[in-house]
Amino acid sequence: MIKDLPIKLGLALIKAISKLPTPVINSIGNGLGAIAYHVLKNRRNVGLVNLKLCFPTWTDKERDDLTRQHFKELFCSGLAYGLIFDTPADRLKDIVKIRGLENFDKYRNKQPIILLAPHFLALDIGANRLTLETPGYSIYSAQRSEYLTNVIKDARLRFIKDSGGEIFSRQEGLKNIVRKMKNTNIPFYYLPDQDMDEKNSVYVPFFAHPNCATLDTLPKLVKLTGAVVIPVATYREGNHYVVEISPAFDNYPSDSIVDDVALMNRQIETMIMKYPAQYLWLHKRFKTQPNMPRGILYKDC
Repeated sequence: MIKDLPIKLGLALIKAISKLPTPVINSIGNGLGAIAYHVLKNRRNVGLVNLKLCFPTWTDKERDDLTRQHFKELFCSGLAYGLIFDTPADRLKDIVKIRGLENFDKYRNKQPIILLAPHFLALDIGANRLTLETPGYSIYSAQRSEYLTNVIKDARLRFIKDSGGEIFSRQEGLKNIVRKMKNTNIPFYYLPDQDMDEKNSVYVPFFAHPNCATLDTLPKLVKLTGAVVIPVATYREGNHYVVEISPAFDNYPSDSIVDDVALMNRQIETMIMKYPAQYLWLHKRFKTQPNMPRGILYKDC
């Protein structure tokens, strides 16, 4: 359809760029990111607000330097996004390495698994690479374009649709995923770190900010399914990407949902500090605050 033409052209471009040598993609990404830092003022300010809340002892220059680098990382990973659509498995394995697969293999096919995957910029690339190792379940958000929604769904399923992998719309909730996790032991790739308002959230610290509205879903899911929680982060390391799989949580969950959610955030903090510029700082992570109008911390953004 005519209305989908710009999307088709954009996808064709991003696919073409992803076929370039990775050093070339990174060079283009660094240049575009440097420009975007100056052009996208409001989004830049969101990142600076987040960093000031999380790292109040840093200097303005330290926060600004990280934001500049973040924009470069954003465009490097964004230009490589085409890898998820039609890149052959052999090339994907060459570009995207896996570190710590033994931490997953320890539980593979033995019990339900939740892969805790925070919002690093290359998380979709990492997820696509993981589907070469295991089928999985995940959640998608419908795009404004039905065509784009279907293209992304097909990309995420291309290696696993014949081995039991599925993706579910956010509107479906978690009921089907819980049932399937218990019946199949196929892992669930779970993104926990977005501000979804006060419903189903608790206020716990995130770095130095004491009141981060954080979904309390993870400990509830573990109790419902008996799953083990394995943290996963996707990093860009030079001209390659690395999916780093960490050891599973010990003795999780506890009797306190608040403590369990706080522990999850501390784990995410540890993952972020390895490559802080590669975490998604441009999301309004602190939009919901206790006894304050929603979004007030970003009033100048």
